[in-house]
Amino acid sequence: MSTLDIVHFGDGHYCHIIYGLGPYIANYEKQVLLMYIVYGWCAKYFSPQQDLDADALYCCQKHIESLLTQLSELFGLGQLWDEYGIVGGLVPFTNDFPRADIYELLAPNLLHQIIKGTFKDHFIDWVEQYIKARYGTDADTILNDIDHW
Repeated sequence: MSTLDIVHFGDGHYCHIIYGLGPYIANYEKQVLLMYIVYGWCAKYFSPQQDLDADALYCCQKHIESLLTQLSELFGLGQLWDEYGIVGGLVPFTNDFPRADIYELLAPNLLHQIIKGTFKDHFIDWVEQYIKARYGTDADTILNDIDHW
C-alpha cells in the first residue's frame, strides 16, 4: 500500500498504481464502532448530539492521536469520553495503513437514511392512519396481522 505497482489494463495501457482503501459506507451505529467515538456524538466533529451547531474540531486521525497523547496523560481517559466523545483505550483498524484515515474514509449511508425516512417513517405512518380511518374498530386487528409478517 505504499509502493508503486505496474498494472496492465484491459485497454492495453500500463499504469503505476498505489493501492489504498476507499470510502467505507456505514450507518451511524457502525460508524461509532469503527471510529471509537461515544454514541450520540457527531461522527465528523468533536461535538455532542445536543450541540451540533457549536464550533468544534474536525475529527481526523491527527487530532485523535494528539488528544490521546496529551489529555490521557494529564487527565485520564474519562475526560476524553466526557468532553470529546472519544473512546480512548482503542485504536481504529486503519490506524497503521498509509493514507487511510478512518475519519475521512467513512461516508454516511444516505440511501439507508432516504429509504428509512421516506418509506418507514412517512409511508408506514400514512398507511396506519389510513387503515385506522377506513376500518375504525377493526383497524387494530388488521395492523396486528400486518405486523405479523
